[in-house]
Amino acid sequence: MRRITTVLAASLLAIGVAQAQTNPAPAPAPAPAVTEAAPENLAEATKLTHMIGVDNQSKQLVAIMRGQMIQLVMRSGNKPPAEAAKIVDDLLMPDFTAKEDQLTHDIINVWASNFTLDDLKGLVAFYATPLGQKLIHTLPAVTQQGMQAGQSWGQTIYKAAIEKHKDELIARGLKF
Repeated sequence: MRRITTVLAASLLAIGVAQAQTNPAPAPAPAPAVTEAAPENLAEATKLTHMIGVDNQSKQLVAIMRGQMIQLVMRSGNKPPAEAAKIVDDLLMPDFTAKEDQLTHDIINVWASNFTLDDLKGLVAFYATPLGQKLIHTLPAVTQQGMQAGQSWGQTIYKAAIEKHKDELIARGLKF
């Protein structure tokens, strides 16, 4: 579960960064805000997210964002990696780490807002079972294997598509 969310967050962040750099069009409207869930839902969602490791997402997301910010500083300031990392760590990261608890709360609130109290209790009960524990421990490896399969598939299709459309791509100014 952690790996899925991390990969998705990284992908969304990378897509957003790429779009911001190549498309000066106005930013898309922000996603609708999630209202604060009921306290009992938040309490149960906190238990659930702790069990399945979602509460660690904040640290993982901040680390992903750090890497993206370093890349942006390297590109925008023509800085070497070590200097870009120092700039990010000295100037930007303190603002992120100071608010990391808010991100954790927001993630828990998303869970608490999307499931009923009974749903959350049922999920906590499931993840406490041997099968639930196996899922928690196995899912990162399964997710990684799935990502590798997807990457291999994408590379195969990409190579075939490039070969198939090579003349047209060259006619459009691309070199292969």
